[in-house]
Amino acid sequence: MFGLGFMEIFVILVVAVIALGPEKLPSVAVDVAKFLKKLKAGIDDAKSTLDSELNISGLKEEATNLKSHVSLDRLANFDLDESTKAEIKPEPKKEEKIENKTKDNEVKA
Repeated sequence: MFGLGFMEIFVILVVAVIALGPEKLPSVAVDVAKFLKKLKAGIDDAKSTLDSELNISGLKEEATNLKSHVSLDRLANFDLDESTKAEIKPEPKKEEKIENKTKDNEVKA
């Protein structure tokens, strides 16, 4: 609990008994327990609201479905040379297009 060992918790309890006295200690312990319970409920509510808003569970399901559909064998055998063969020839720059048009106009004239 919060990274505290047995000795740290024991020291805190001894200080609490000395500071609060044995009469107030049970009521304070009940109040602290109620506060921690409300805090835990609030955190759980915030987590569930955030999960529903972001649909994290749905995203996790989609990710697992995608992982199951991807074939690692197919990706391992993918030939990069075939993909480069199908490359489209890049279009000439705008300057080259203008030069070609002016040359065509000069030839026609």
